[in-house]
Amino acid sequence: MSLAFLSKPIGGSKSKEADASGNGPDPSRGSKPGPVRGGAGTAAVGGSPRVDLMPPEIRVKRAQLRLRRKLRLGLFAVLIVVVAGCLGTWALNSLAQTNLQAAQSEKQQLTTQQLQYSDVTTTKGSIALVQAGRKVGDSTEIDWQAYLTKLQATLPAGVVLTGVTIDTATPLKVYAPASVPLQGDRIATLSFTATSPSLPSIPDWLDSLTSLPGFADATPGQVNLSTGVYTATVTMHINTEAFAHRFDKKAASTSTTDSDASTGGN
Repeated sequence: MSLAFLSKPIGGSKSKEADASGNGPDPSRGSKPGPVRGGAGTAAVGGSPRVDLMPPEIRVKRAQLRLRRKLRLGLFAVLIVVVAGCLGTWALNSLAQTNLQAAQSEKQQLTTQQLQYSDVTTTKGSIALVQAGRKVGDSTEIDWQAYLTKLQATLPAGVVLTGVTIDTATPLKVYAPASVPLQGDRIATLSFTATSPSLPSIPDWLDSLTSLPGFADATPGQVNLSTGVYTATVTMHINTEAFAHRFDKKAASTSTTDSDASTGGN
């Protein structure tokens, strides 16, 4: 077998003829390489030829595997979060149960200690009940002895009290309100009779009554003369400022302040 073809130049006879005629490519101008057949695109001159022979099914398979790995990682992260939440909830529940048991134990101890001093608790309740009842009973009390003494001091010289009638409210009965327009509120009515050897000055007498605590209004009655002695009657209404408040010091101080303010205003 002859091997003479191995000594022939690459390009064949056409290349020789082109070189002989002078119509071949000009080496000084350069030439552009043609497209490489079988490749994915144009290749640079002098580059290493590369061909991607990987089937597209394998690329899809690899992409699916990457997606599965990401999904597994995401599921694992969610599982960790859920487990951590469950553990945290269990820990909080255990702490709450422990605190509850401690509080119940303390309550039981306090209850046991209270039973040891039950007599003291009963006594304190009785005292509080008595104090509340005393305040209720004292809520409408007026010191009539001291009040009548003050009333006698307001009378003109020579005038003497001879009769007194008192109608007042009680803790179980509200005093009837005024039935005449423009009359003030009242909690008691004091009607008294006084005698005098001379005719008393009724306006001055009524003005002196305004200094009494709890004075609401006063209305003079008839003046009669018998055997040289004048007898006069007066009806006076009293408001809440006359209450004694013996067992309610706070209410007593408030009443005193209001009375001083009204006296100063007059």
